This record gives sequence, C-alpha cells and structure tokens, in this order.
Amino acid sequence: MHPEHHIVITAPELNVAAEGQWISALLRLGIGKVHIRKPQATADEIARLLENIPQTLRHRCILSEHSDLVRQYRLGGLHLSVKSWQSLTHRPELSDDQTLSVSCHSVEELQKLPFLPDYAYLSPVAESLSKLGYGNSTWTTAELQQICAQSSCPLVALGGIHSSNANHFLHLGFTAVASLGHWQGLSIHQLEGAVYQMCSPCLLLCGGIDPTCQAGITADVRHAERLGARCSVVPTAITQQNSSEFLGMTALSHEQIIQQFTALQPQTAPDVVKIGLVASLQQLHDICAQVRKHYPHSFIIWDPILRTSSGYDLLPDADCESLQQAAASVDLLLPNHYEQKQILGDLSPEIAARRWNTTIVCKGIAHTADSITDRAYLSTGEIVESQYPMVGIDRHGTGCLYGTTLAFHLANGASLSYAMSAAQRAVAHYRNGQLPPVEKRKAPLGHRMFITHAPTTAEVLQQTEAVLSQGRADIVQLRMKNAPKSLLLSTAREIQVLCHNYGVPLIINDNVEVARAIGADGVHLGKEDMSPSLARELLGDAALIGRTCNTLEDLRAALAQPIDYVGVGPYRFTQTKERLAPILGIEGYRDLHLADYPLPAYAIGGIRPDESPLFDALGIYGIAMSGALIRAISSANTPSLLSSLPNSSFPLQ
Repeated sequence: MHPEHHIVITAPELNVAAEGQWISALLRLGIGKVHIRKPQATADEIARLLENIPQTLRHRCILSEHSDLVRQYRLGGLHLSVKSWQSLTHRPELSDDQTLSVSCHSVEELQKLPFLPDYAYLSPVAESLSKLGYGNSTWTTAELQQICAQSSCPLVALGGIHSSNANHFLHLGFTAVASLGHWQGLSIHQLEGAVYQMCSPCLLLCGGIDPTCQAGITADVRHAERLGARCSVVPTAITQQNSSEFLGMTALSHEQIIQQFTALQPQTAPDVVKIGLVASLQQLHDICAQVRKHYPHSFIIWDPILRTSSGYDLLPDADCESLQQAAASVDLLLPNHYEQKQILGDLSPEIAARRWNTTIVCKGIAHTADSITDRAYLSTGEIVESQYPMVGIDRHGTGCLYGTTLAFHLANGASLSYAMSAAQRAVAHYRNGQLPPVEKRKAPLGHRMFITHAPTTAEVLQQTEAVLSQGRADIVQLRMKNAPKSLLLSTAREIQVLCHNYGVPLIINDNVEVARAIGADGVHLGKEDMSPSLARELLGDAALIGRTCNTLEDLRAALAQPIDYVGVGPYRFTQTKERLAPILGIEGYRDLHLADYPLPAYAIGGIRPDESPLFDALGIYGIAMSGALIRAISSANTPSLLSSLPNSSFPLQ
C-alpha cells in the first residue's frame, strides 16, 4: 500500500511544540494526510500547533471541527463528526482545493447525509487498536464491498487498521485507510520504521535458491528490499548452478511447500506474488492454490523459466497444453522470446490474454541493434509498449531483476506502463555493470533552517539534537567552514542519521562532493562556489540546491539557474560569517519585494527565532538561523546543550 492512501489521526492529547514536528515528519515520510483531532483543545491552542507545521505541508493536514482555522491556515480540509454534520442543512463553504469529510458509523448515516462530502470515514471496520472493546464490526467482507460499491462518495476505512489488514480494505473498494492505534506511543525517531511497516509494498517471492546469489529468490529479495519492499519467500528448489552453467536442482516436496505457506500465515498478506523457477508444473499449481486460499487479493506473476541460458531444460515433460493451463492460473505471465513460443504455440498473445484473462508481458518481442521493445497484452484487448536502448551485455540474473522490479512497482500502485519502463531501466543498468537505480524524491523545504557553526562533530550533533528535539527547525544546513574534508565527511554522515530520524532534510554548505558522497538531500552554494548547473548535473534532479544572494542583481541572475531556493542577507551583523556582505536590514528586504519573487527566499544573518512574524509579513518564505537559535534555546527553561536528550521526542500517549 502506498503511503498516499493512508490517513494518520492524531491522539486527542495536545503537545504543541513536539507534535508539530511529529506531524511534519509523518508528512515528509509520504503519509497522504494527517487528521488533526483535538476535541479538548481551544482554537488558540490548535493555532499554535498549526504554526509549528511548515506551510508547504499544511495542505495535507485535515482539521476536525474548526472551520475558521481551516480557512485561515489554508489546510487541506475540514472533518465533521456525526453530531456536527447532523446539525447542518448545507455543505460548509471551503476553497475549491479544500476537502470536506465526515464520520459515519452505519449505512443509515451514509444515506442521511444532508450534503455530499468529498469522502466519509466508515467505522469501525475491525476491532479498534486504540479503544479497548470497541470495533467488533459485524460487517462481512461481502457487505463492505457492497457498501463501497453503492456509496455516493469515496469511503475511508477506520477502526482496527494495522499493517496486516490495511491492504485488505483497499481491495474491498475503500479509497484509503485511516488509523490511530498503530501510531500510539511512537517517538519521532520511530516513525520511519512504522511507516515502512504499514505502507511499504509487500512481496512474496517464490523460486529457486541460487548459490551465487546472482539469480533466484536470494537475488530477488536483495533487489526488492533495495527498492523498499518487505519480502517473504517460499523456496521451490535448491539449484546447483553458477553464472556459466546449470548442473541440476533438488526440488522441495508438496508437503514442504504447504508447510511454508502455513508458517507464513501470521505475516502481512503480500500485494504481489512473484513465481520464478519451479521444479514442476504441479509445484506451480500448488503455489497458486495456496495463494488463492490464503491471500485472495494478491496479484500473481509467473516468470516462467523453461530453459537456462546454458541450455538446461527445467520442465522437459511440460507440453504446450499443460503450459497454457498453468499460464491461465496466474494474473500476469512474463515470458521471454523462447518461452513465448513454447507456451503460446499457435495462439497470438492477444487471443491468449483474452482467453485466459491474464496479462501477458512479452519481453523482447521486437528489437533492433539499438533498442529493445517489450509489449504487454491485457485481457481487455489493450496493448502497452515500453522501449529502451540496447546496452551492455547479458548477465546472470537479468530476468530475475526484471521480474522483481516489475512486481515491486505494481505492488506500489504504479501503472503497468511505468512498471515495465522501470524494469527496463533496471536491466539496462545491470547490463552495464551498475546497480539498478533507486528513485529518490526531492525533500520538502522547511520554513525554519538551522545552520550549524560549531567546529567539532560532537558540538554539531549536540546543537542539532537540541534544535530538532524542540521542533525549532525543519531543515538543517551543515556548515563547517575551513574544516578538513575528512572531518566534514564524517560529521555529515553522523548528522544525516540524526536529521533523518527527525524527518528533517539535510543540506551541505558549499561542498558538492561531500553532499554527493553521503547522498544528502541537497547543497547550498555561495556566489563563489561551484555553479548550480554543474551541481545539478552531479547531484541529480532530486537534490535541493540553494544559492546565496545579496542584491537585486543576484536575485535576477539566480532565476536563470537550476536552483530550488535562495538565501538572502545578511539581515544584521553576525559573527558566524567571516566575509560579510553589506547589511540589508528590514528596509533592504522590503526593497527586494521578495513576496513576489518566484523562488522561496530565506532571510539570513543574525536572525532571532522571535523575528519570524516580521519576515512572514514581508512574504519571505523562511528564516535561516544559527548562533541566535542556539542562544535562544540555552536561555530558555531547557536543559543544557551539553546534556543528553534521550527523552525529548514526542510520544503519542
């Protein structure tokens, strides 16, 4: 299940400073929406919470009841309880880009809605994790399917949602799922693991064990987990092979296959089941029967391996008729050119796909000296094509890589066209002797940037931990001027772990080489540093790139560069900068008209945390702070920066 299909509901208790950072971290991790529900909080308390969430993330925040705050803070939507919507006769007025959602606990309530919402919670659909004894749903699977099909608005499943059943409700027809209990008690450091557990695609990989680990399920698991999947395996055989020859295999028995499926029952149901090498067609039928029995909503892919590249026939007794019966039992067939002829016989792929109700992806159905074309035939008659340059040399495990990449992207909700293209890209890199690419998304820009200035790794980490634990910054820039490269690199690696534990992006000041070495979220470049164009070429499209600007001319020149934001200053004198440009002051910022500037602009240079409203009034995107922020934390009623902060994270309890 993709995280975009998940709504996290906050606990009723309120912790303004820490919870804003907690919500922001969830959204940065890809969760579709966070529903802020604070029944006992005042409007002022909720407003202070919203102030702690970056503006760029607020459009994915849903707020219960407080319509004025939804409008004022330009949130993503308003949610109404049953009691609230029952008192209305008309739909509340919101902006076109804001949603209205409601709670419902029965079909009767859905039918009595006085207006059409954008979506409705239906709860409880299972036994609640957060309310003991609540949620013994009497709805059957068939009834929930019918309710979803007949509903006049999209439905979101709520109540008892956890990692093992979330996908089940999506398969029933719910547009998304919402949960609270899964997140209770989790610190901000634990959120990434919780999102992974709840939302990452789940694959069941069935096939042979290759002692080289270059093919078979050992390679499949490695590829899939690198892409971000959770994996389970069912081995079908132990093979004796290497990259140049296949010597034989020892098949697992029928009983052993069944036992493996029995052992897997407590695990999360897989989104996609990929079957590779089987020792017999009976083994394939056994696997399909177990999947249909235990995981009726799982999508089955068969990558038939009939002959090895060294010429070893793996299913010598299988004739065309039996192969076709096997192909008809899966959802997607993935044959190469040789396998197409053996399985299809005289049938065209178009006819076979319709007859078997199976998608057939024919690899290498057309190729030239420069390119190769894969073509998918759907049971609906639709044809999908994907083409990629012919590069490199064929390698042991190429087919396994293709099938696993395809399975992952289909499990992640991608279109067949995208999944085929991603599989081809992965194979092209592998044929060139490179690791297949892993898609990286651009990190979101925060509104409060902390710029480090300490000379040692320990001080940098202590200060950054103090800033992040109190929710004082939502993006960090590592700045260690004149530090040896080795020290900068080691510090960068350590602070990156800290930042990502808090769900906060890390950018490196000046040093593109270090940013590239650790895979940082971006880099900030001064006017005398590397050109943004070259940095973009080295770091890729997903990197955040910032540029220092001091004048109107600098700002105009920056618009022609491939950057994401500008840092404009200095506002006042600061001791953290050795070569200071002329002071701008508040009038200087007014003269630059940054509210109308197309790129996000950060005010920088001696700025104090309490001056944020001043710059907000000027339309400036964010503020960048360093020494003043550390001094503000030190002077507040907080522990010393030199003390450890193990309990500073926010638990939802």
